[in-house]
Amino acid sequence: MAVRTITKIGTVALALMLLALIWGFTPLARLANPEAVAAAMAVISASPWRLAIVLGCFLGAGLVVFPMLLLIIACAAVFGPGLGFVYSSVGLLASASLNYAIGTWLGHAVLLSTLGRRFDSTRFALMRRGLVTTAVVRAIPMSPFALVSVVAGAIAIRFPDYLIGTSIGIMVPVISLTAATEQTSRLLAEPSAIQLALLVGVIALWIAVAFGAQAILERIAKGQGRDAR
Repeated sequence: MAVRTITKIGTVALALMLLALIWGFTPLARLANPEAVAAAMAVISASPWRLAIVLGCFLGAGLVVFPMLLLIIACAAVFGPGLGFVYSSVGLLASASLNYAIGTWLGHAVLLSTLGRRFDSTRFALMRRGLVTTAVVRAIPMSPFALVSVVAGAIAIRFPDYLIGTSIGIMVPVISLTAATEQTSRLLAEPSAIQLALLVGVIALWIAVAFGAQAILERIAKGQGRDAR
């Protein structure tokens, strides 16, 4: 195994150890709830540099594997549906690009050494379906945002395909969470059956899209398995 590859594997191992220390011995874990994130975002909203600070928050969140859904909810709650949507979208794309660059630096060999030949056999199928696969994975709520970005860079999915796929895929969680947050605020301010029905409708639609995306991803995976054979 090349010295450069060994160095990168060691870097990954060190990064994972640092992540464990950060989550275990810093206040970061206590911040991983909607109330704490929204409170921090409210302080940021008073700054004239709020867009740059929010962008930095998304970049940092991607590096420490902080839940992106919490940041989306906080942006919607503090900045409203319009600006919240813009800030979340820009932040997610910036974070996705940074982690893609990290994956590109790590390269195919590092993932291959970790995941084995199963990874290598599906690499080219993934590359052929880069845009579609990226969009579908991004639409699934609980998919690991940072990990998907690193893997995409490591397997050399074309960056334009990756970025377009990410832009399409993140519309589902960003629009759904922004709408749900706004609707929750309206429901608390003016409780009514209509407001409750609208909130339930938004959540139900998001769940339906998420299940649909999961089904599409499973179909793509089966197609990759046939291609590999």
